Amino acid sequence: MNPTRYARVAKDLMHGITSGRYPVGSLLPTELELCDLYGVSRHTVRAAIDQLLGQGLVSRRKRVGTRVEASSPRGGYSQSLASVAELAQLGQNQHRQIQDVRQFVADLGEAERLGLVTGEHYLCVSSIRVGRVQDGLPQCWSDVYIPRDYAEVIALAREHPEQVIAGLIEQRYGRAIAVVEQQVRAVLLTASVAQALKAEAGSPGLHIIRHYREENGDLMAVSETVYPDDRFTLVTQLRRDRPAG
Repeated sequence: MNPTRYARVAKDLMHGITSGRYPVGSLLPTELELCDLYGVSRHTVRAAIDQLLGQGLVSRRKRVGTRVEASSPRGGYSQSLASVAELAQLGQNQHRQIQDVRQFVADLGEAERLGLVTGEHYLCVSSIRVGRVQDGLPQCWSDVYIPRDYAEVIALAREHPEQVIAGLIEQRYGRAIAVVEQQVRAVLLTASVAQALKAEAGSPGLHIIRHYREENGDLMAVSETVYPDDRFTLVTQLRRDRPAG
């Protein structure tokens, strides 16, 4: 079973539910119908439905089928990431509201924390990302750091709030994201972030730093994102390497 394939099926079904194509109370197509629709196996369809079950979107009963129970995920987004392409599509479920743009020269502390170059000029784009399917509830606070040479991407970020900034850099400057390094840790929400996200100060949160790099290792962008703990679940899948044969 291809993990990327089942994640894509789950994502499309979720979009069908949140958009009203499959309204609450209706039944999803049968497993066989979904196999034909997406050109995948029953194992792939079942894995996709399991992901929807885990988010509280559907229920499944024998001789009845898979019933839509809610129009939005329980406890925020559950994001399954299996490739750089899927990460670049994160904005499909969230859109950016830019709060501030500032220029700065990276000091030693910023350089060590974010992987920047001390003394170099950068731009920081601070945004709230708002969920499309949860009544506009703020999902996270995001600071994106980019070299000053990419300043023209700021206007594109305002025009295309559904696209991640690193993806816009790819399009505007002909770059290509080859590797995304991701660091995840638990934090307590600061008062300012909690206020912006309509959450409780000091409550648990998820802090993610992502470094977007080209094949030669050059840094394109760094994103620093904070989610309240009930609004985002990061799902990854680990596969055992097959022994050489």
